[in-house]
Amino acid sequence: MSISFTLVVVLTFAQLQSLPLPPATAGNGLLKSLASYFAKQSGQEVTEQTAKQLSRQVGDTVLDRTTQKVMKEGGDKSLHELGELVANHGPDVLRAVDNVPRAQPVLNALRTLPAEEVATAASRLAAGQPGRELAAISEQLGASVLRAEAKHPGIGVAFARSLGTEGTDVCMKLTTAQAQQIGKHVDDIAQLPAAQRSQLLELISNQSDRFAAFVGRFVEQNPGKVLFTSASTAIILANSDAIFGDGELLWDAEGNLIIASNGKPRRQHPGIVPRLFGDLTASVETPLRLTLYAIGGVIVLLIAAWGTQKLRRSA
Repeated sequence: MSISFTLVVVLTFAQLQSLPLPPATAGNGLLKSLASYFAKQSGQEVTEQTAKQLSRQVGDTVLDRTTQKVMKEGGDKSLHELGELVANHGPDVLRAVDNVPRAQPVLNALRTLPAEEVATAASRLAAGQPGRELAAISEQLGASVLRAEAKHPGIGVAFARSLGTEGTDVCMKLTTAQAQQIGKHVDDIAQLPAAQRSQLLELISNQSDRFAAFVGRFVEQNPGKVLFTSASTAIILANSDAIFGDGELLWDAEGNLIIASNGKPRRQHPGIVPRLFGDLTASVETPLRLTLYAIGGVIVLLIAAWGTQKLRRSA
C-alpha cells in the first residue's frame, strides 16, 4: 500500500504531542515545518480522517514507539527517512522498525534494496523473533541478507546464518525450489573445511539446476544419510562431471561410496569405516611381514646348524 510522505509526517507530528521527548516543543515545531513543506511539494491536503486510517492500521502504540526510537537514534533526519520509506512501501516499514532493537541499521539497509524488494523485506523484519534475528544478521553481514530473505522468505536467513555472505550470494542465484532443497543441508556444509566449503558453494552456484536435482535424488535414495561430509564432498568435487552428467553417487551395502552410471558401478571409493580398517591393515601388515621373514630366517639357520652337527657326529 502506498501512503503519501506528507501523511506520515503529519501523523507522526500528531503522535509526538503525547510523547515524552525532550525538548517536545522543538521537535514538534520542526515536524510541523516538515509537514507544511511536504504538503506544498505534493499539492495534497492531508486530512484528519486519512491520518486516522494509518493509525488504525499499525496502532497508536506502534507509532509512539517507532517515533521515539527513530528520533532517539537519528533525530529528524532519520524520521524523514522513515516517512519516505513508509510513503513508498507501506506500514510494514513501521512495524519492522518497531520490532527490531535498533532502527537506524534497518532504515539504512532498506534504503539500499531495490524498490520492488523493500516491502517483502520489511514484512520479514516485522515478523517477531525471526525478524529480530534477520535484523541482527543483516546488521552484521549487510543488506545482501535482506535481499536473499526477500527473494526466498524463511530460507535466505538460514543460508546467511550458516554460511555467511558466501551463502547469501549462492542463495540469490537459486530458485526458491532449489534453495529449499539445498537449504536443508546448509548446516552440514558449514561444518566442512573452509577450502572444501568454498569449492562446493562455487559448484552449487555454477551448476544450480543439476546440483539441486542431484541432492534431491540422493536424499530420496538414501534417507537418513548425511551427504556433505568431508570424505563425500571430496568425492563430489573430484567427480562432479560424472555426477552431474549421467552419474549417481550411491552407498553400497558395505559402506562404500560408488559412482554409478545407468545403474552400473563406474568408480568405487572406500567408505569411512572400510577406509579406516584398510589403513589399519596397511599399517600393521608391513611390520608383521618383516617380523615373520626374520623368524623364518632364524628357523632356517637353526635347522641348517642342527643338520650340520648331526652329519659330523655320524662321520
